[in-house]
Order: sequence, then C-alpha cells, then structure tokens
Amino acid sequence: MGKGLIAGLLSICLLTIFTGCTKEYAKEEMKKYNMEAYEEGNQEKKTEGTGLNGKLLNTMKDLFKEHDIVLTNETYFEDEAGTMSYQYRINDDSSQLITVYIFADEQARRKGIDELYGTGRQNKNEVMDQMIFEEREGALVYTSAGEKKDQYSKQVKAVASKVLNELPLKNRMTTPK
Repeated sequence: MGKGLIAGLLSICLLTIFTGCTKEYAKEEMKKYNMEAYEEGNQEKKTEGTGLNGKLLNTMKDLFKEHDIVLTNETYFEDEAGTMSYQYRINDDSSQLITVYIFADEQARRKGIDELYGTGRQNKNEVMDQMIFEEREGALVYTSAGEKKDQYSKQVKAVASKVLNELPLKNRMTTPK
C-alpha cells in the first residue's frame, strides 16, 4: 500500500506538471495563431527603432548630432489609421521638440498635418513656434517654446529635408524585392 500511495502521488505530480506545461504551451501557440505574438514583436521593434523605420531614426539622430543636437526621451505612438509618430526632446530640453510623422500616404499626410497644426504651415505666436517640413508621406515638426524659442531653427532647417528623404516609402516597404 505504501508503494501504491507513492506511485499515486508521483502520478498526480507528473500529471500536474504536464498539464501546467501544456497550458503554457497552448497559450504561446494561441498567441501565434491570433497574431498577438506578431503584433507584440512589431510594437517592440517600432518602439526600439529596429523595425522598418529603424534606419530612418538612426540616420535622423546622426544628422542632428552633426549639428550638436542630441535627440533624447523618444516616445512612439501609432494611431488607429496607422500613422506613426516619434517625438524627441532636443538636448533633453522639454521646450524644444522634434516630432516625425509617418502617414499611410501623401494625402493622409496633408489631411493629418492640417488637422494637427491647421492649414497654415507656420504656426508662430508669442509663446510657441512650430516649423513644419513635409515630403511624401512624412512630416518633421520642430516645436519650440519659452525663452529658447527658435533656438535650433537653423540646424533643424539644415537637417529636415535630409531626414524626410530617408523615409522608407510604405509602398516599397511592403513590396518584396
């Protein structure tokens, strides 16, 4: 009877272990089938700058660095339409911001920038200034405020078109070579 009890307990323990492993395995497999793992991976790549836009972001940082501008405090956002935006502080200053938008296409960019910043492309007032650069499906916006308003205007003007020329066209990104 002692051997039977030990064998029974051992069987229950093994069954519990295998059931637990099977449940974890099933959860991971479900993530694969419902695309959750794929979406998690894409989100991680986008936020780390290693996805399709990674080259753009790294080139942008290098171009700004050549003008003594370090982009810090990166934030990433993607809206329901698929518009991606990356925002940075310039030299860790919250009154100096660079925002890069990547829209689905040029028409979406025009509409999106109009909705975000108004139909006038230059928004100047006493408190805040915004310089908006647009090309194809992308836009780069320099926002500055306070006493340091327009502090980096010259450097941003020198870099903006180079950055936007680095944009990977979405049509090219989805078409295999």
